[in-house]
Amino acid sequence: MPFIQKEDATIYYEVHGEGFPVIFVHGGGGNTLCWFQQVPYFSRRYKVITVDLRGFKNSRCDPQYAHPRYYPDDIRAIMDAEGITRAAFVCQSLGAWAGLPLAVREPQCVACLFITGSPTPAWSEQNWQVLRRGGDTFNSGKFGSGGVGWNREFMEKNPQRFFLYSQIRLLNGPFDARTMQDDELKLYPEDFKAYRVPTLVGGGLHDDFLTPDSHLHVVTLIPGAQSYTFERAGHSPYFEVPDEFNHVLETFLSGNIDGQA
Repeated sequence: MPFIQKEDATIYYEVHGEGFPVIFVHGGGGNTLCWFQQVPYFSRRYKVITVDLRGFKNSRCDPQYAHPRYYPDDIRAIMDAEGITRAAFVCQSLGAWAGLPLAVREPQCVACLFITGSPTPAWSEQNWQVLRRGGDTFNSGKFGSGGVGWNREFMEKNPQRFFLYSQIRLLNGPFDARTMQDDELKLYPEDFKAYRVPTLVGGGLHDDFLTPDSHLHVVTLIPGAQSYTFERAGHSPYFEVPDEFNHVLETFLSGNIDGQA
């Protein structure tokens, strides 16, 4: 599988299938492996690219360079290496720190953007309160502990899948979630003045890692964005309710990229 050697990091990614490129960017508990319920489904129709963000699993770097400020450029490096000028993006939680800045600053590169379980770097005091609370929970190691962030019914009925998620997460290096709050990463209302990228923001009704309705606030910060609530999911709909997630994503992709070369 491909690696990109940058001055301060080695970036790992995978390519599956052919067609219009769709780039999947994981959250703070994931890596390329977490998309195992999406890759086989979408690679039948699209060129699916999954990535390990720097500091996660196979993307190695010194701790001081494992910062979200580098994510957009890392994704652009992958696109350049694959000869991709335009792609759809699917970003879970932390992954929005890669996808949303690209959509804001280089909209010609982003055909559409699907975000789930994420406060995103779009600034508001309310949004940053959610982000601070989530960051403290993540750094304390309480995410997933006692079911935080999950639909408890899912955990009880699927202990093997919850265990799998936990094992996938253990493959990652340490990550300081406080870095997501740095002032340099904030996207202010003026940054969105010319925003035109089709955007769908999803959230789980059982997400107590963030809040069950945080995605409804996020859509008010991104012009033209629409919302979707996964009523049976917590923080990770792609993992907890993959069939519903895949259906929602497929509909969104079909409406925004079908027919594009």
